[in-house]
Amino acid sequence: MTNSTGSGSRRIQSVEQAFDIIRYLREVDGATLSETAEDMEMPVSTAHIHLATLVDTDYVVKVGSEYRCSLRFLEMGGSMRDGMALYRVAKPELDELKEQTGEHTNVTVEQNGFAVQLYKAQSPESIDDDAPLGDHLYLHSTATGKAMLAEHSRDEVDRIIDRRGLPALTDDTITDREALHEDLEVVRDRGYSINRGEHYPGVCAVGTAITSEPDDAVGAISISGPMSRIEPGRIEEELGPALLNKKNIIELKIKQY
Repeated sequence: MTNSTGSGSRRIQSVEQAFDIIRYLREVDGATLSETAEDMEMPVSTAHIHLATLVDTDYVVKVGSEYRCSLRFLEMGGSMRDGMALYRVAKPELDELKEQTGEHTNVTVEQNGFAVQLYKAQSPESIDDDAPLGDHLYLHSTATGKAMLAEHSRDEVDRIIDRRGLPALTDDTITDREALHEDLEVVRDRGYSINRGEHYPGVCAVGTAITSEPDDAVGAISISGPMSRIEPGRIEEELGPALLNKKNIIELKIKQY
């Protein structure tokens, strides 16, 4: 069945259902046919057709009576990430920055109004929100997200807010539109963003955008760790300058890529 939406696009319901099942299997870490049909509120016969098709195409595996997402998604995602210039250039620089600071370092890109985590260099001495690779994070609540938002015009930021909202992830998340715009002005003037417990309680991060051309945000890098260590004085004297130095190196290398 094909559905038309108010946006003028045409959507195939069976394709939507297949992706809904994939998302469901990922969230529950596997389910039986009956569990899938019940939780997805669809006939058992329909669920079986979708699952059997996904198994035949190797995107779902069946172990006993349980269906799970296959590692085909890892192959696809890994191949896409490995082909990105930003990832290939940033990875060694972030590994070095992790050793230099003793904190986690991260690189994300913006896609569909989210910050998507490409890579994290983890320090055994640090902590953060434990977001998995590929996780889609709200731009307004993360250091890398705010760094990328700061590269956009006010109208572009408003369009992202209209689409994704400003949900409160912690008591410190910015949920007011004007307050976010004011914060982004500070980011533009300073060159880096700061997230103090706005995405995950007790965790602080400092981020800066990686641009290929002026005002064109292609991604962002950050340093993250416990708020007890990521203090304002350390940010200003050590972490901010170190991050901006890596930004310059990465941008130069991308131009030569």
